[in-house]
Amino acid sequence: MALAPRMARPLYRQFLFHPDPYPHDIETAPNLGGIQGEDVYFLSRRGKRLHGWIYENPEAKDWMLVSHGNAGNIANRTALVHLLLKAGVSVFIYDYQGYGRSEGRPDIPDICYDGEAAYDFLCAEKGARKENIILYGESLGASVAGYISRVRGAKALILQSGFASLERIARESLPILRIYPDFLFPQSFLNNLSVLQQPHPPVLIAHGVNDAVIGFQHANHLYKIAVGKKTLLELPESAHSDITMSAPEKFRAAIEEFIAGID
Repeated sequence: MALAPRMARPLYRQFLFHPDPYPHDIETAPNLGGIQGEDVYFLSRRGKRLHGWIYENPEAKDWMLVSHGNAGNIANRTALVHLLLKAGVSVFIYDYQGYGRSEGRPDIPDICYDGEAAYDFLCAEKGARKENIILYGESLGASVAGYISRVRGAKALILQSGFASLERIARESLPILRIYPDFLFPQSFLNNLSVLQQPHPPVLIAHGVNDAVIGFQHANHLYKIAVGKKTLLELPESAHSDITMSAPEKFRAAIEEFIAGID
């Protein structure tokens, strides 16, 4: 019982979160596709100073709020941000607590609250409204995006390489956890099955067929369970974290088509 996820959160935190410090050679947000990024700072629910990049696309009416995966930081996502800018949106990407220049250390509820704080900052500072905010989540961040959609609302939801639920991926990754029932896992913040079983924004589920980290069957499960407008994008040439390199044009075109279909 002492090793159950709910009882031993510090032990399992090291398996779930792999943050990197901010690179010393990047002083400010880079220029991507001719758009100069803006470094911004905002406070988490618990008062930690969080860092992000904002890219205002002069031709865009929609904002993409990006919640990234469990490794690295925003500096590792320049290719993704560039792809999204080319798809015709403005972009706000942020780091959770403990990642990059953000203070604190990551934990399951806190990364979700960080997503809420980023959403609220975008509304307060840039005048964004839920009718023009698209929530983009990558891997672990897909569940953060799902959480934000439930507590704040959004125009649409894009889940890239995400898992169905924390309990499921934990049991698949660490078979010893299969002995524990669901109630011995932390409160289920990271559960897109529960998000998509209820009314939800239009959702695009994108997943590499060759994903060995989070199997493609997670995408199938999410697609089947979703009750609202939904699209499943299979990427046969892609694995887990290489979509912007292995299928950039196909992915960008799918995002553009998805957004056009909900306007």
